Amino acid sequence: MLTKRDESLDNAGHKSFRWLSDRQILVRRAIGRVKFVVSEVPHRKQRYETVGDWIPGKPVAVRVSKMKDERYVFLVALHELIECELCKMKGISDGRVVGFDKKFERERSMGLHEKWEEPGDDSRAPYRKEHQFATMVERMVAQKLAVRWPDYEKTVTALSGRPKTVARQMVTSRN
Repeated sequence: MLTKRDESLDNAGHKSFRWLSDRQILVRRAIGRVKFVVSEVPHRKQRYETVGDWIPGKPVAVRVSKMKDERYVFLVALHELIECELCKMKGISDGRVVGFDKKFERERSMGLHEKWEEPGDDSRAPYRKEHQFATMVERMVAQKLAVRWPDYEKTVTALSGRPKTVARQMVTSRN
């Protein structure tokens, strides 16, 4: 669907325009400059034990583990895009996020966390509020896409060994 008119100058300096699709609007801040690139990767190719990952750069790379249902891939990508932008806004670096996630996974391997617990929901996570907000939006969009959350959790769990859960305290707290 074409939704926005892009006006620019052509090589000869004349005004020209083209219609942009919704998808292009989501990934471009300025015409000609891609802001995000989302790709599906085999789960084993993730940087660490995760189903979705954002990697800063120009453009930001969002890597989502392959899943059979395209809606699931979309939901994970959406979560990562929201989390990435909120972390950037708050000055929370990728290094801090990845460092915490890896530490959490080491603790999990020592039996300090249940398999269903998610690093971003831990009270020590430097990006906890950002992660929880992204999860709330992810759940709302899942409902609109007619995704059954238990089925989605089951698929994500099969890849990562833990279910995707929403932090209930974020639903009731004011931020």
